[in-house]
Amino acid sequence: MRRSRSLLPIFGLLGASTAGAADLDVTEFKTIAAPVPYTSTPTWSVVGSIAPTFTDNALFSRDNRKSDVYYVPDVSVRLDGNLSNDLSYRLYARAQYEAFSREKDGNFAVARMGGRLTQNWDGWRFSAIYEHRYDFDGIYRDLAFTSDDVMGSVARDFRFNNATFSPLLLLTYRFSDLAEARRWRFDAVLGIEVKLDSKWSIVSTPLFEAYWFTDGLNRGRHDQLYSADVGLKYNFASNVSLTTTVLYEARTSNVPLRRYRDVRIGPRLDFAF
Repeated sequence: MRRSRSLLPIFGLLGASTAGAADLDVTEFKTIAAPVPYTSTPTWSVVGSIAPTFTDNALFSRDNRKSDVYYVPDVSVRLDGNLSNDLSYRLYARAQYEAFSREKDGNFAVARMGGRLTQNWDGWRFSAIYEHRYDFDGIYRDLAFTSDDVMGSVARDFRFNNATFSPLLLLTYRFSDLAEARRWRFDAVLGIEVKLDSKWSIVSTPLFEAYWFTDGLNRGRHDQLYSADVGLKYNFASNVSLTTTVLYEARTSNVPLRRYRDVRIGPRLDFAF
């Protein structure tokens, strides 16, 4: 597949994703932060979500703000297993895209495959992750660039009565065939869930991301992204839930054009089989 000429100027500035929003979404946070249950034999699963969402800044722009509605199908196939009682692995393939109702320039898609090793130690989870990623112009239309992400993370769950707090620290370096996409990224995330009863919970995933771009037109660029949200979650069953969330996100940068703010509102249906 050829690299899309129309996206080269965009990626030359964003260097991370078409939309330019937080690289770590809720699904990815759950994937990285959650422990792999111990099983005597490897197990397959299909995990995903569907999320129609309103945004007041569809192109994540400082000066050209446009409201729109988009939807995000996101599906992963996983193989989970254990090498010992406290060392687990996960192999996965994941596909997702964002399709906008009016602002088609915001459409993008990602396909990725990877693996993760997690060591449990005294309640802490230390993970090493490798991921090969394809970013597309539009909905799997033209290949924009490919990347290899190498990640290390530490996570733990803290439970107090009906509340669970799940902090995660993540450090990533991205190798890419597009110079502008090469960068370091640091994530600090806190997953919060307060159970109201057996079905209802209040959830939130505030996060901070910092980017240090290393090559091409983005060399010397530094970004910081702040995100706060609150949602109401309803569990239909142990493997199906619906969460309605309001999220505020702001990016600062030493490149003024890359500064923006964004508000998103919408439901997300999560499932696992």
